[in-house]
Amino acid sequence: MSNNEDRCPICGDSAKKLNLNEYNSDYNYEHHFYECNTCGKYAIDDTFLNKIDKNKLASFLYYNNKIFNNKLNDNYFYYFIGEKNIFDLVNNDNPSCHLLRLNEIENWYPKDFSEKIDTILLGLEKLSDYFGDKIQFLNTSQLLSLFFMKRYVKEDKKHIGSSFEQITWLSEYFNKQKLVEIDDKYNATILPEGWKRIDVLQKNQSDSRQAFVAIAFSDDMKKVQEAIEEGIHKARYIPHVMNKSEHNNQIVPEILYQIKQSKFVVAEFSTKNNGAYYEAGYAAGLGKEVIHICKRINFNKKSHFDIKQKSTILWKTEDEIAELLFKRIEATIGMGK
Repeated sequence: MSNNEDRCPICGDSAKKLNLNEYNSDYNYEHHFYECNTCGKYAIDDTFLNKIDKNKLASFLYYNNKIFNNKLNDNYFYYFIGEKNIFDLVNNDNPSCHLLRLNEIENWYPKDFSEKIDTILLGLEKLSDYFGDKIQFLNTSQLLSLFFMKRYVKEDKKHIGSSFEQITWLSEYFNKQKLVEIDDKYNATILPEGWKRIDVLQKNQSDSRQAFVAIAFSDDMKKVQEAIEEGIHKARYIPHVMNKSEHNNQIVPEILYQIKQSKFVVAEFSTKNNGAYYEAGYAAGLGKEVIHICKRINFNKKSHFDIKQKSTILWKTEDEIAELLFKRIEATIGMGK
């Protein structure tokens, strides 16, 4: 498995490049694997580079690989950007890789200037070890991704030459608002007003676009999980499944934390999964909306009495799940922003 120094085709930072065909000759397709200083680890089909807004993808990968989940420390996890049939082949060898759908990027990406500022502050909070910490960035590429700045002109996908101008403009805004101090070397320090705003953002989860998925983790449930994620994405929310989440915390506190961070919970009861019952009950106790879903044939035979008292999405085949769930979310939660 050879690799060489190259440039990341997403953000332009230095990266190690590997042709996945060299890793396994059974895969007859043109994907390359990258380890980028800014974007982290990902594999991409070269043809997808013309289908994706690379400005948005660069920020998505930086935040989700380097800040919020720190997945770069996992030797096995990486995002796969390409066709699902090829992903299925790769996923058989590496269950830790994640198919990154285009709508997942769109759903995650901040919708306006204020939401970008809030996301930047939450990102800086994750990068800070203590009050007054001076956060140092490796290069301007990381700042561009952090600040949701444009690297490319949309029409021709070419690099634009105003990186420093963009960074300077937003740095001055942060300084004037007394949220973040950014020095001439682009080191960032969150100011007291910034910490106050972060406190408010962390306490107010009503606008969260995350949906927690309580489901048994087994090969039999893999297609069910994928269908649930598809339904959540279609409703413009971001599914959070613990078997795809990297963290250093004990599993139960992390589950409870993620439920608190979520707008609603989808609980799958087709198997005898005590965890799903517990997580659904905990979410209900917090006043969260909980959507129950279960295979029809198992509903009367295996499900607990408690869930039979609540309207449950009943499915016969996995192909039904995404649309049924989407319609339930649309009717009871409302579409995500």
